[in-house]
Amino acid sequence: MIYSIYENGELTAMAKALFKEERAIKRLDGWFIAKETERDNEAKYEGLDPEVKKAHLLCEVLKNIPLFISDNAVFVGTQRDAFAKSYALINPSFRVEGFSGYCDPTAIYNDIEPDETFTKDRIESMRAYTEKTSMVSMLNETYSAAENYTKEVVFFVEQVTGHVIPDFRPALRYGVDALIKEAESKDGEFYEAAAIALSGVKILAGRYIDIIREQKKNCSEKRLAQLELMEKSLVNISSKGAENLYESMQLYILLWTVMCLEQAPNPYAFSVGNADRVFEPYRGELSREEAAELFKHFLVFYNVGDRSWAISQNVIIGGRDVDGNDLTNTMSYAIMDAYYDMNLPQPILSVKLHKNTPEKLYEEMGRFFFSPGVLTPSLFNDDSLFATLPKYGIEVSDLPDIAVAGCQEPLIMGKDSGNTTNSWLNLPKVLEMILTGGVSTITGEKLMDAPVCNLTNVREVFYNTLDKVLDDMTKAANGCSTALAELKVPFLSAFMGGLEYGADVRDTKKQGSKYNGSGCLIHGLTVLADSFIAMDKYAEKYPDGFDRLVAAIKNNFEGYEDVREFLLSCPKFGNNIPEVDNEAAVIANKVSDMLRSKKNYLGNSFRPDFSSPSTHLLYGYWVGATPDGRKSRDMLGYGVDPLYGSAENGLGFRMLSNMKMP
Repeated sequence: MIYSIYENGELTAMAKALFKEERAIKRLDGWFIAKETERDNEAKYEGLDPEVKKAHLLCEVLKNIPLFISDNAVFVGTQRDAFAKSYALINPSFRVEGFSGYCDPTAIYNDIEPDETFTKDRIESMRAYTEKTSMVSMLNETYSAAENYTKEVVFFVEQVTGHVIPDFRPALRYGVDALIKEAESKDGEFYEAAAIALSGVKILAGRYIDIIREQKKNCSEKRLAQLELMEKSLVNISSKGAENLYESMQLYILLWTVMCLEQAPNPYAFSVGNADRVFEPYRGELSREEAAELFKHFLVFYNVGDRSWAISQNVIIGGRDVDGNDLTNTMSYAIMDAYYDMNLPQPILSVKLHKNTPEKLYEEMGRFFFSPGVLTPSLFNDDSLFATLPKYGIEVSDLPDIAVAGCQEPLIMGKDSGNTTNSWLNLPKVLEMILTGGVSTITGEKLMDAPVCNLTNVREVFYNTLDKVLDDMTKAANGCSTALAELKVPFLSAFMGGLEYGADVRDTKKQGSKYNGSGCLIHGLTVLADSFIAMDKYAEKYPDGFDRLVAAIKNNFEGYEDVREFLLSCPKFGNNIPEVDNEAAVIANKVSDMLRSKKNYLGNSFRPDFSSPSTHLLYGYWVGATPDGRKSRDMLGYGVDPLYGSAENGLGFRMLSNMKMP
C-alpha cells in the first residue's frame, strides 16, 4: 500500500525535508504547556490515589497539548513537547567553569524566553508552583545535606528521569486495548492508573485523526491518498496491534510520545533497544531499501528542535541468542542504511558484536568508520555481556534482550530499572581530600573531615575515607530517588513490568520491575592508579618528602617544577607497564566491590560504571593538582582511558593495558 502511494525515493526526500523543518524550530514551549495543564487540572482529581491522579493528568495533557501534522509527515507524533533546552552538556551557552550540577529543579523555567504568549508573570507563576511541590522540597533537603560534597563534586547525585528501555512489543503485537483490558482485570490503584494512562494513546490517536480529516478537506489528490493511509492506520492501531511495518512504527511513535510527555520536561535517555528485532516481524514483503526509507522517518522523530535536544536515546542492532546464534536480520541492515543516508545527530546507533557476527555486518559498518563526518556506531561485546550479567542476577533467558540505555548502559528491555546515573563519584577528589585533611586545593574550603595520609599508608587511608564518602553518597542518591518517586509514571511502568508486579517503576517500597538497582558513574580511575604508583616511586627516592609533595600539589607545582618532572616520569597507565596497569585493575575491583556493598532504596546493590560522558572535563575542573603530575583543573581520563597525553606508545599498548582490567 505504501509504495502504491509514494514514488521511489519520495519517502527519503520527505524525511529530509521534515528534518529541515524540525531544525528550524527555535523554541521548545510544549513542556511548559504540559506542566501548566497538570497544574490547572490538579484540583479536579484531588483526593485520588497519587498514581491514579497522575494518569488522569497525563490524559488532560494529551487532550490539550497543541498538535500539528506537517505536509512532509508520514507518521504522526512528536517528542518535541517533552523537552527543554537545559541539558548542559550540549547547550551552546554551557561553560565547564559554571557547572554546578542539576541541583535546582526549578532552573528549567529559565529555558522559556518570555514573549507575548509566555509572559514573565506566567513563567514565574509556574516556577512558584513547582517550588512548593513535595518533590522539590525533598530534593532541596537532599542536596542541602550533601552540599559540601557536591559543590566541588567529591560526588554528585541526581534524580534520574529516563535511562531505561521500555518494551513496547506487547502493544505492537496485541494492541493497547489488550493491555488496558489486562490492567482492568486486576485489583489495585496501580492497575487502575495504568489502564487510564494507556488510554492516553487512544486520545492522542483520536486527536490526530481529527486533524487528518480536517486537512483532507483542502489538499492535493496525492496528499489525500497519504492522509487516508495515515488515518486508516491510526484507526487500526487504536484498537488492535500493528499489521505491517508502517503501522508498527506509527504505534511505536505514539507510545513514545505519551511516555515522554508523562515525564516532561526532559525525560532524557529513554532508548529503543533491539530495534531490528522489534520491527523485523512486521516488515513482511518490504525490501531492505523500502524498510530503510520508512525508518528514516522514524529517525527524524527522535531529533528535536534546532539542536536535536533529545539526547542519549539509543537504537541497537545485532547480537546473539543464548546458544550463540546470530540474530542479525534484514531490518538490521535497513536501519544501518537509514542511519548512513540521514546522518542525523540523534539517536545514537549501537551494534552488538559476538564471535558469530556475520562478516557482512562488519563490512557494512566499514562505510561508517571510513567515511569522514559520518555518525559512527558504538560497539558492544555481546559475548562479554552474556558472560558477565548472570553473575549479577540476570536470568539467562533474558540475555538476548540486553540493550543499551542512554550512552552505554547495558540493561534488559522492559525489565531493568537500573537508575544508572543516580550518583557520580570523583576518585581523584577523594585523594585530594586525604592529602589535605579535607580542604580543597581549588578554593581552600573545608569540604569534609578526612584524615591525612602519608607516603606509606595512602591506599589504606584512601579506601577507608572512600567508604565513608560512599555511605554519604548512596544516602544522598537514595534521597533523590525517593523524591523522584513523588512523580508517578504509570504509563512507562506498564512497559517495564508494572502489569506483572503491580507497582510503579519508581516505587521505593515495592519493586515494579524484574531487575532494579542504582548506578554510579566513577571518574578518574587511571589518574588514581598513576598517582598511587607515583607516590610509591616518590617514597622510594624521597622517604621524608611527603610535606614537599603536598606543598607542590597545593601550589599547582609552581616553584616545585622538579617535583612535577619526577612525578611525570613515573609509569603511567596505557603503556603496557604491568605495575601501573595492575594497580588500575586492583582499584577497579576494589571500588566496584565497595560500591556493590551499598544498597539502594529497595535494598538492591549500587552498580559501578567506569564511564564518564564528558563529565571527565567537569569533574577535572574541580580537582587540584594530583600526584601523577597532572596540573590543577586539567581534565581527568575519559572513562577507563589513560589520562590525555600519558600513553606515549600508541593504541596497541593502550589496548594491552586495557585488557588487564577486570
